[in-house]
Amino acid sequence: MRPESIEFHNGLPVQAFVRGGNRYPYHWHDALEIVQVLKGSVNIGMGDDEMPLREGDIAVTNIGELHRMTGDGEDEVLFVHIDAAFCRSVLPDRYLFIYCCSSYHEAQAPEKYNVLKEYIARLVGMLGAGLRVADYSVVEKLLKEMLVYTVYNFDFLRWGFGTEPFDEKRVARLRQMAQHTTGDAEVQKGLTTLAAELGVSLQHLSGDIKEKFGMSFQELLCYGRCERAARLLLGTDMRIVEIALDCGFSDPKYLIKYFRRFFNATPSDFRKAHRADSAALALQTRYRDMPFDHAVRRLSPAGT
Repeated sequence: MRPESIEFHNGLPVQAFVRGGNRYPYHWHDALEIVQVLKGSVNIGMGDDEMPLREGDIAVTNIGELHRMTGDGEDEVLFVHIDAAFCRSVLPDRYLFIYCCSSYHEAQAPEKYNVLKEYIARLVGMLGAGLRVADYSVVEKLLKEMLVYTVYNFDFLRWGFGTEPFDEKRVARLRQMAQHTTGDAEVQKGLTTLAAELGVSLQHLSGDIKEKFGMSFQELLCYGRCERAARLLLGTDMRIVEIALDCGFSDPKYLIKYFRRFFNATPSDFRKAHRADSAALALQTRYRDMPFDHAVRRLSPAGT
């Protein structure tokens, strides 16, 4: 389960299923995951953040993103997995991180979530109807449209936690910096250059970033490094000093500093609390398979 292996069947780059009583320890997978709560409630944990989802809520877990889930025991959840290779073929280098959790700000941007839910309902209807090979191209066309829509409207570097997007020039430069800068000096140099291009002060640009993302751009990059470190802590025997260097920290003390902030634990304590062998992980994992028709009925336009 670390990473979780996902198999796609019948030549389609997508699979969907319904499960109840969901409980999963920290894991990640090479697929984009969309979940929609059909009944009850669940919590999705990422770092020290808990995203509460109730009936009708929807959330996206990124490719390779570390996460866990705990349900209320009566929950029923639709899971949609989209193959990472298919995502990359549709959206090569066009985004870094999707931020989509309807319980957080659907009230401020209901139209974005309504459209995404409509895409999911259409996909569920197709998959529940019994596809022929001739229908596969229709499913892939829908997936491509849905991915393009999702990435543009929920790209974290464009929208942050808010509802007003950054302009495309700023998004493109921030994405370039996120992909190619490592040290603090490089980040500072990149922000200084971007501020000059935009005709604003570095202080003004830094303030805009802080307001939109809730943290500095350097801290955003450190979160990504810590998230990678968490996967290495759980999935390898690497020493913490080796993990720190592998994740772009010049000294383990910086990994410890930021990891404690983002995961509410030191790297050592996190490893002790959440690492387990395959047998122990299997015991921690709970779910029951539900008929896919549950999703078809609940998400159909008629609601029947």
